[in-house]
Amino acid sequence: MGFRLLVLSLALHGAVQAGEVLLDIQTRPGATVRVLEMTGEHAAGHVVLYLAGGSGQRGLHGVWPGSLPTDPDTLFGAQRQLAEQVGAMVALDTASDHEVLDIGARQGTAHREDVAAVVDFMRKRHAQARIILMGSSDGAFSAAYIANRLPAVDGVVLINASADAWAEVPHLKRPVLGIHHRRDACLPFRNSYPKARFFPLIAVDSEAFPQVYAGTRRDCSRESAHGLQGQRSQVYRAIGNWLLTGEAPQELH
Repeated sequence: MGFRLLVLSLALHGAVQAGEVLLDIQTRPGATVRVLEMTGEHAAGHVVLYLAGGSGQRGLHGVWPGSLPTDPDTLFGAQRQLAEQVGAMVALDTASDHEVLDIGARQGTAHREDVAAVVDFMRKRHAQARIILMGSSDGAFSAAYIANRLPAVDGVVLINASADAWAEVPHLKRPVLGIHHRRDACLPFRNSYPKARFFPLIAVDSEAFPQVYAGTRRDCSRESAHGLQGQRSQVYRAIGNWLLTGEAPQELH
């Protein structure tokens, strides 16, 4: 397995935050996965690999370290905050030969091999760290499904996961944390809760969003409760605390 270091020194791009690097990691013959690795000031105790929902894309092509949002309530900003808290955060883009992921592709061999190769690379790069798979929405399904088939993973974090993702969890022999917004109008809390309640679960709530009922219009946007709008920093801080202490609040408001 090889990789191409895209940015060795962040100083090449002027005044940017230290601890960010873009890597192209060869995962299969003819395929690479671009990742953004964010690291804190100290040796990483945990490396959290993030799998995005929707198409699976993280938009890492055409960007460079330091060009991404720093506000801790943006997704990248919250993930940078987590990196500073636990050691390292790695956002994965989709593979160069499979740019869009649907649920079928998320269960496919290629996706599993891609994630496995990144896990292997990061375990060698951070030899003393625990490797955590984290996913949101359909990315949570990827995280649970792949963790069941990848012994090298030490823990799993599922954010606003579907019932199908939680159906994978009883087979996992490692720590699992769930986070789900009670007002999620994309993958409703009531559908996932019957399985998720048997594991550490943080229920997020906010009056900024309407209650969800059977006829509520579906909203999977980044600006919705499903995207944790307005509460990303708070949620990611709680995830970091769970990784460091094993403790998590039952509710976040």
